[in-house]
Amino acid sequence: MGKFNSDVKGVLLQRILKENWPELLWIANCKDFSLSEIETIHELRDILADELIEKGFDEQDNINDFGRNLEKLIDVFGDLLP
Repeated sequence: MGKFNSDVKGVLLQRILKENWPELLWIANCKDFSLSEIETIHELRDILADELIEKGFDEQDNINDFGRNLEKLIDVFGDLLP
């Protein structure tokens, strides 16, 4: 799997949070996600998983590019969990 560009990560996260969870938008501007509380990381992963289910697949239930990027972002936050 290719490297997930941090700019793509930030833009994607910002877009999702801005549309649906503006109260968490501050997280998209964090420089170091490892400083986030575990509860916040779980909440972000849940938000991203919901977005993946809603928009990450085509009509035949094949994952699309947006879904692949969401999976990468979910993995980024998953790697921060103990």
